[in-house]
Amino acid sequence: MSPASPVISAREEEERQELEAVLRSGIFTKAPNLKHFLDFVANRYFAGEAEQLKEYSIAVHALNRPETFDPQSDTVVRVTAHTLRKKLQRYYANEGRDHPIQIQLPPGKYVLHFVHKSEEASSSEVKETVDVDSIEPNAHNVPDRLSYAGRKLWNGASLLWGALLVIIMVVAIAAYLRSSRKPIAAAGPAPTLLPNPAKRFLLDDEIPSYTDAAGQVWNALHGCTGGTLFSHPEHEINGTDDPQVYRSGREGRFTCKIPAAPGSYQVRVLFADTENDKEAARQVVFTINSGPVQAIDVVDDAGGNDTAFAKVYSGIHPMSDGSIHLDFLSEGAFANAVEITPTVSDMEPTFRMVAGPAVVRDVDGNIWNPESFFVGGRRTFHPDVLSNRADSRLYQWERYGHFHYSLPVSPGKPYTVRLYFSEGWFGQNNGGPGGVGSRIFDVYGDGTTLLKNYDILKQQKNGAVVETIHHVMSSSHGMLDLYFTPVENYALINAIEIEPEN
Repeated sequence: MSPASPVISAREEEERQELEAVLRSGIFTKAPNLKHFLDFVANRYFAGEAEQLKEYSIAVHALNRPETFDPQSDTVVRVTAHTLRKKLQRYYANEGRDHPIQIQLPPGKYVLHFVHKSEEASSSEVKETVDVDSIEPNAHNVPDRLSYAGRKLWNGASLLWGALLVIIMVVAIAAYLRSSRKPIAAAGPAPTLLPNPAKRFLLDDEIPSYTDAAGQVWNALHGCTGGTLFSHPEHEINGTDDPQVYRSGREGRFTCKIPAAPGSYQVRVLFADTENDKEAARQVVFTINSGPVQAIDVVDDAGGNDTAFAKVYSGIHPMSDGSIHLDFLSEGAFANAVEITPTVSDMEPTFRMVAGPAVVRDVDGNIWNPESFFVGGRRTFHPDVLSNRADSRLYQWERYGHFHYSLPVSPGKPYTVRLYFSEGWFGQNNGGPGGVGSRIFDVYGDGTTLLKNYDILKQQKNGAVVETIHHVMSSSHGMLDLYFTPVENYALINAIEIEPEN
């Protein structure tokens, strides 16, 4: 006698139908990882195993990370969860708004929440969630000040006044939560919808396209001849949220032609050595539009194997055939991808980057790129930070710890560096412990001290501060290295701006 099939309740059947509707909706057409993530956590939810979900199991079983996956150094699960959360919110704000059941992924958790509108309408309970990803390790836990204040007032007043106070507090919390859920459009378009003028190409033309963590599309470049394709899908790539861009490419002697309209461009060539080469073992020799010969040692310049690295070149114009030419001349040459960005002149444009996997447009219309070329530290997200500021989006992401960046710029030139800081943990305004003196760190660049014993709380006004440092020299290899070194608790950064001193 075969065992009886498990009985599925009407409630579970409705929730499963809603899940299928979302998976079939097409919102994940260009983001298969989001679909795999949702499907995986949903299966654990229906199996009653949701509370056992860990970053490791999601990374390995849903996102195809290797068994050596380390959640301390790889933020792919948290980044994917954040992107999925926003994708579901947009879905239910548009085509799914009339569905009787809506799927939510609460901040800081990997347990799905199926909201039944009929039940939600009959309940007035207000719940406040805490994003555990925003809590810094080794920081002191803070007692629930609302609960403490409630108990103090309850004990010192009559039952009636205590009850009234609780009602007032609940109404205040509800008002705060409603105000903090303003549409992203109020501060600018959502990151995945921002137009970025750059065109991005993969040199492995067998990959039709790839949508990165910021929602930007990388297309296959079909204008390459010569050389051979390579792929190392098992390699973990440091310094990027998009290792897929760096796991394959073209190597040997080859030529690529990139169609481009007349005008001036900045060209960025992306590399990561996945051959386990040693320093000085492999040299990439190439030219752009038959210009000066470039010779680079990727392992040396990137600081090791399996590390994202790039070279940038400004003032590039299409040749007479309407294309930008890249000619790779050495047997050991290779490249993974190319970006071309139109510029208003031949001068090097200002480089802008937020410390997260997002594209941000500021109040002046400037595009801030997603974080890249980082080593060390961890990342966190403060969605409601500085909500009263027009430039709040620049401070929502934060890298903290002991870390550094190797940012590609022109070689041997001076730059003005602007570092954007906002203290999102320490201090009374953040509901956290400590105050001035709680976080102190140094910042170094080009072997010189840019900031010494720096304390954000001592310097910031209205919740943020921008430090401007002039005449920071890039290296002869075309890199601007910025090192953030803790003195007391972790160093942090929210955004970086690098302007050439022409």
